[in-house]
Amino acid sequence: MKQLFLILFTLIMSLSGFAQTWIKTDNATVFKILSKNEKGRKIVPEMVLLADLYGIGKKSSDKQDTVIYNSVSSDKPFYIPTEQPGLQNVFYQLNEGDSIVIKVIADTFFNKTFSSPLPSYIDSGSIVTLYFHIQEALTKSEIEQKAATQNKALVKADSLLVLNYCIKNKGFKKLATGLRIKKLITNDTAVQAKKGDMLSVFYKGWIINGDIFDENLRNEPFKFVLGMKQVIPGWEQALSKMKKGEKCRIVIPWYLAYGSYGNGPIPPFTSIVFDVQIVDIK
Repeated sequence: MKQLFLILFTLIMSLSGFAQTWIKTDNATVFKILSKNEKGRKIVPEMVLLADLYGIGKKSSDKQDTVIYNSVSSDKPFYIPTEQPGLQNVFYQLNEGDSIVIKVIADTFFNKTFSSPLPSYIDSGSIVTLYFHIQEALTKSEIEQKAATQNKALVKADSLLVLNYCIKNKGFKKLATGLRIKKLITNDTAVQAKKGDMLSVFYKGWIINGDIFDENLRNEPFKFVLGMKQVIPGWEQALSKMKKGEKCRIVIPWYLAYGSYGNGPIPPFTSIVFDVQIVDIK
């Protein structure tokens, strides 16, 4: 599948006129179907897509495009819910096995689709181009059945990675839930975060193998209301134990992160690490 997508991508770049005309969705996102699998399973709501993704964006000061996603080179397909904001109206017009190119406004893609700040290396208002190949379209029950046969090995491998990481990086306190916290900056006299508070945070997140999947260190703080399920459970638990000005490194087990489905570059059953600092509490 990886080779197929690489061949397809080469054809896209050299024979762009081969594709159909652009189709516009109701949110100004446009897409082309590059290869149609007429016999493929139709994509419907509440599915999870296993897809190859190559994404590029641009900053006006740079001559070349910046690669923002490349699951092809890493051979790690993305798991993407069909309800992904900003893309769902594209996905619902596709079949399993289709290949497409999507153009979306960068602000919409980062802020709405993946709920993350716009990176400093991408201009506000610029266009992000995404090349997708849909490998599989699975219902939630099929995902669960698939996970049932795979999760034992995956969970065991993930647990070993977490254990080795925490042995190598000492100082973590393990909570009863399995969450691990290590304070990097303390502020004993500051206000403790509590449910209902609006928190402003800087963060950097990575998979234990070192692959960074998100950060906002060069942008505005990320704001959310604690206890309202606006973030993953691991964040809720960790930040409820922090005070204004404090910075912690947290190791979040897969079941308090993105679970058996994964999310974008984060595979299923994958524990993740964050550096998080609360810069304001209101």
